[in-house]
Amino acid sequence: MKCVPLVLLSVVFVSSLAVAQVDVAGNWRVEFVVPTGEMAVNMTINQKGSTLSGHVINEDGQFPLQGRIVENQITAEWTVPEQGEQMKITMKGIVNGEEITGTARLGNVGEGSLSAHRVSRNP
Repeated sequence: MKCVPLVLLSVVFVSSLAVAQVDVAGNWRVEFVVPTGEMAVNMTINQKGSTLSGHVINEDGQFPLQGRIVENQITAEWTVPEQGEQMKITMKGIVNGEEITGTARLGNVGEGSLSAHRVSRNP
């Protein structure tokens, strides 16, 4: 009988660890393949709980990003100018340590594979 509360406490503790947010704050190098070719950007992510902010830098400039992290699943979005219009880019992936793997969707252009690695952590 005395073991039951300890077992329940252990289960609750392990369950709470499984749903903890992953820390993704830092600078990332993101590479993705889409129907129009290969792209690479530098991304700075700031994290407050599950809410992400920051910016993406590519050859066209710097663009604000917003997103969310739930457990180890990340979603980030930013908008870039493309042929006189604004195109939303959506990154969805799984965080595993210093790596992210997933997909990038470029507006209506299409979707392709994505990989990223953390270059540095935010101080």
